[in-house]
Formats: sequence, C-alpha cells, structure tokens
Amino acid sequence: MNLDAALAEVVRAAVAPLVAEVAGLREQIAALRTPTPPESALLSVRQYAERAGLSACTVRRRVADGTLSHVRVGGAIRIPAATLRPVDLATVATLAREARR
Repeated sequence: MNLDAALAEVVRAAVAPLVAEVAGLREQIAALRTPTPPESALLSVRQYAERAGLSACTVRRRVADGTLSHVRVGGAIRIPAATLRPVDLATVATLAREARR
C-alpha cells in the first residue's frame, strides 16, 4: 500500500462518522420542514380571529362564555385550529336574523 492509499483510508475512516451525522441532521431538518397538520395546531386569540374573520374581542367573549373550546398554555389562551369551520352564508344570515330579535 502506498502512502496516498493509506492516507485516503485514514481520511475515509475519520470522515465516516461525520457523514453519518450529517445524514441524520438532514433527516431531522426534513422532518422540521414538514408542515404540522392544521388539526393539531393551536392558535392564539389574534391568529384565530384573523383566520375566522372575527375581532379578538369576539373570540375572547366566545372563550369566556364557553362557546369556543380552548386550552390555556402558561396562562395564554390557545384555540385548536380544528375549530375553524367553513362558513355557510345561509347559516350566517340565519344567525344574524336571530341576533337582531
């Protein structure tokens, strides 16, 4: 075995654990880039209000009166994104009529 071959073998042996570690880190990065399913996401009051087209005050009122499920995380209100529902305009009109009575 000549000197170049011996050096190449030593370098390969020294670099092999680093190559394996880099491959593992790439897998971790790919997992972090995968979006979280919206059903498991927790939204702040402001985020929920923006997505639902409501004011933050309305969201807080719904939390306070129990009509909107939520959890507290360190004192902050978090609302599951799964509670966002598509809005049917006929339902909105019916609710608005009932609210005026």
